[in-house]
Order: sequence, then structure tokens, then C-alpha cells
Amino acid sequence: MDSHASKSEILIVEDRADIRLSLRFLLCNHGYDVFEAENPIAASSLLETKDIDLILLDMNFEFDTTSGEEGLAFLRAQQKKSFPPILAMTAWSSVSLAVEAMQLGAKDFFAKPWDNHAVVMMVKKHLALAQIDRQETITQNESLVQRSKRDSSSDKNTKSILWHSPQMQKLKAQLERVAKTDATIFLRGENGTGKSCIAEYVHNYSERNGEFVSVNMGAIPESLFESELFGHKKGAFTDAKQDRAGRFELANNGTLFLDEVATMGPNQQAKLLRVLESKQFERVGGTHTQQASCRIITASNADLEAMLESGDFRADLYFRLNTIELTIPPLSARTEDIIVLAEHFIELHAKQYQVNPLPLSKLAENALLDYSWPGNVRELSHMMARAVLMAEGDCIGEQDLEFKVLNNSPKNVSSEDDITLMTLEDAEKKLLKMALAQTQNNVEQAGELLGISKSAIYRRLEKFGMSTK
Repeated sequence: MDSHASKSEILIVEDRADIRLSLRFLLCNHGYDVFEAENPIAASSLLETKDIDLILLDMNFEFDTTSGEEGLAFLRAQQKKSFPPILAMTAWSSVSLAVEAMQLGAKDFFAKPWDNHAVVMMVKKHLALAQIDRQETITQNESLVQRSKRDSSSDKNTKSILWHSPQMQKLKAQLERVAKTDATIFLRGENGTGKSCIAEYVHNYSERNGEFVSVNMGAIPESLFESELFGHKKGAFTDAKQDRAGRFELANNGTLFLDEVATMGPNQQAKLLRVLESKQFERVGGTHTQQASCRIITASNADLEAMLESGDFRADLYFRLNTIELTIPPLSARTEDIIVLAEHFIELHAKQYQVNPLPLSKLAENALLDYSWPGNVRELSHMMARAVLMAEGDCIGEQDLEFKVLNNSPKNVSSEDDITLMTLEDAEKKLLKMALAQTQNNVEQAGELLGISKSAIYRRLEKFGMSTK
């Protein structure tokens, strides 16, 4: 039984009790918690009280058994909310209904009667994809503070850094030289290059036996700045219900990693500078002075020189923070690492989602090497996680990769269908339109022309907001 599955809650929206029962048995046998609703109204009511992870939605109910309008109305209503993934199901395998359902937000569909194994795999895949989406949201909108202890999982995290290219080998040598010292380190690098992993690597190779504490400075409201960094005493302000240690205190004899330091305002900069200069702080509402005995590592992707010139960042604080300055190269500048990292992430995510790792096709490798990687290593990890779950053949092909931008375009394409200097997404859309036009909107035949499955065609129709009508 999948240990993750036991934590997932699935809602079946279906008016026939026998079908609900069959699906309940199937999903419960695979460790899922299952809830039932006999119509969209009951489902909407249940969603207000339950934290549902996935919905199986029948498209046809007793009042209208063929058009799917009740199911479509439910999908339209859910579009206005933060709804869980929805898989549509219908006994009427109409192309137009399936496409319309997916255009309104359904992630996939299956026809009744269904294949048990296929349904379970579909459920597992979309629960995993939803988990990736949640992780991306957490990464982009990190809530205040993430704290990491130097335990086995932390050690595994830093050991997973791959020092393959000459640039990373040079960086590794620099890090190992400075790790044993107490020098303050400033890390420069684009978003997604792995600055927090590098900071933790330094901590793990240092002589410090305290904790590694990570703070996203950009996520701390100015009103909570002192409380988050220095802690507070009970009753110090309205919401101070109990004493609380700040990040400097938690990082005692350890390392305090301050990410996105360039986002601090003038008042925050002044308060941080005071502590760095005096090596002392007090909890908000407290009188006891404590020693700041942690190593400081900071990071930013901002143009701090321009901020110094404009006065947006204090020069005295800047010089306190960058005793040693190291730059993490972007992924686009170390192409030797791209395929190595991609294969590493395929193994990692395949193990996480309990599927067989697939090799990359040569076309997929070329596409990865041609891409500009604006999101760097983080984007590559997320892309490989999706590819591991979405690939339907015996390898991960170019069609299984979702790119934001493509720098280089296919060559030797001419005439009115020329896609030179076109992004991969636009090229994919054009090829999809051509395949559907050539097959008179026959989705199965279009899939055969493009070498992908019928459900893959539906996913792309949804992605591009296209219809076969």
C-alpha cells in the first residue's frame, strides 16, 4: 500500500450508488480515504467541510443523462475557487464533452466501464502532480521561515548537489576552504540555482554543532521582523500568547541563512546591522541581552551595486555581509550539468512516486540542452518530476517536457508551416492544429500522427484552450 495514498482524500460525485460503491472498493483497497456525493450540489456542500485532494466527477446525472451539462456546470463553479484536481468520467465517450470538460479545468477523463489499473494509475499520477504544484507554490510564496536540522535528511539534501562541471568543481573547492572558518558569506545567484542548498552544504562542512536555520527575508512583514529574528516575550504585543525564540536564538552555535536580503526595507536593515555589529539582541518585550553566536550566510539575486548607488541598500550593512562573496553559476552557463542533473532528478522522483525511471530520448536531451533555464536547477527538478509522471512510452520524450521558453528553433522547416524562431509551445500548438485538421478532428488518429496517446492530445487541447468543434 502506498503510504502517501493513505493520506489522500478522494470525492466521488456520481448519482448511481452501484458505481460509487465499485469505485469506493477500488480506491479504498489502494489506501485512499473515499467520500461520496450523489450530485454536484451535495459535492459542493461537502467540499466546504472536507479537505479533498482529488475529485472523480460523473458528467451525466439523472436529470440530463447525455449532454454533461450538470458536470460542466460544476466545473465552471469550481473554476472560481481553489479546487482540487478533477477527473471526469462518462459512459458517453464524446470527444467534444471530454475536451470541454478539460477546457473547464478537468485534469483527465476516463470512460465507463473503466479499467481498474488504469484508473488507479491515473489517480496516483494526478495526486502526485497536485503535490508538485503545491510544492512549487510553497517555493514561490514561502511562508516566513523554513527551518532545517542537520540530520540524515539534511545531509542527503546537501550530498545530492552534483559537482560535475568545472564551474561547480571550482565552487566546491571554494566552499570547502571557507566552511571551516566563521567568515560571513554572501551568495549571489539567480532564482533556483540552489543558494539554500549551498548554504546548508557550508554548514554541514563547518565546525559548528548547532542548527542550520533558514529565513526568507522577503516573506517577513516589517511589523514581525524583530519578533521573527529576535523572538518575543509573552504579552509583548496582542498576538504574543507565549514566549517565542527568534531565529538568532535558534541558530545558536549554528548557521543562520538569510535569503533574499535585498528585499529588506531601511528599518529592517538598520536593526539587522545593529545586531551584526554588537553581536547582541533582546527578545521583543524582554530585558535580557543575549549573544548572537551564529555564523551568518546571506543570499540575493538582486543588483546590489545598483541598490547601493541608489541608496536602497546600506553600504555598511553590505560590507558586513560580504566578507566572502561567492557566485553560483546559472544552469545555462554549465551545460555539462544539465543531462547529469536531469537523470539524477528522474531517479529521485521515480523513487518518490514509486514508478520505474525512464531514460531520456535523444530528442529530449537535445531539447534540454537548447533551453535557456530561467528557473535553473529548481525548474529542471520540477520539469523532471512532471515528466516522470506524464511519460507514457518507454522513454521520456521531447513531448513530455513542458518548457516556458525555447531559445533555438527547429531547422529545415519551410513553406507556410514554417516554425523557425517559434517557441516550443507555439510549435506544439501549430502541430496539434495541423494533426487535427488532417484527421478531421479525430483525436485518436491525430494522436497516432503525433506519436502520442489520446489522453495526451486532450491534455494539450486543455493547455492551449482549443476545441475540436
